[in-house]
Amino acid sequence: MDFSACNQYHVSCLTATQCRIGKTEKMKNRCLLIKAVLFDFDGTLTQPGALVFPEIKKGIGCPPNMPILEFIAGLENHADRESAMCILDGFEMVAASISKPNQGAEELIRQLKRNGVLLGIISRNSKKSIGRAFENFREVGPADFDIIISRDVPVPPKPSPEAILYAARKWDISPEHILMVGDFVFDVQSGKNAGALTVWLNNGVGAQAPAPESDFTVETLSEVIDIMRLNFPMEVNAK
Repeated sequence: MDFSACNQYHVSCLTATQCRIGKTEKMKNRCLLIKAVLFDFDGTLTQPGALVFPEIKKGIGCPPNMPILEFIAGLENHADRESAMCILDGFEMVAASISKPNQGAEELIRQLKRNGVLLGIISRNSKKSIGRAFENFREVGPADFDIIISRDVPVPPKPSPEAILYAARKWDISPEHILMVGDFVFDVQSGKNAGALTVWLNNGVGAQAPAPESDFTVETLSEVIDIMRLNFPMEVNAK
């Protein structure tokens, strides 16, 4: 599939019948040029369910309604922080060892890469666990991504926009030319906070989960290809 001879992708305004995407005011009468796609990792590029967050929280004493990394960062004692992080690392490595590529993930990465799209990963997971999970992929790996921002990179984690802004600076592009794809509210919030275009992947359980205010909603990663195929530019405020 060839999106465009110049390797730049125009996403036109969409209706609810076109891949169930394009609902927000931001998308009305606007032509977007997508130069890069950033992905969450766990539950987005991998099938959801390998990491069981309630078990991790129980293991480190984190309250059910508090994010794990923020809880660990808030521990006053350095030894307690190290111990909690060690436990988290253990859970992540076990989950990584049994993780599998999500539906359409490898095909999507191959197609985007063939067409010259900048690719990246932004994850709250460790770099080591991401590398281990990629061992279970058959056709893509870390080398297929232009940037991987794990929690080991010294930028605030999602929902902060800093990781997306960091990638934008590295690529020398505006955040508005970045598509952020993820399965959790933090992914959408981080994209919104950075001024990027956002895609919420609901993994087919959209009716059972509250939908964040993303620009696009898809059930599978294969539908991201449909977004990228819509390369027919529309004039701003065109009649």
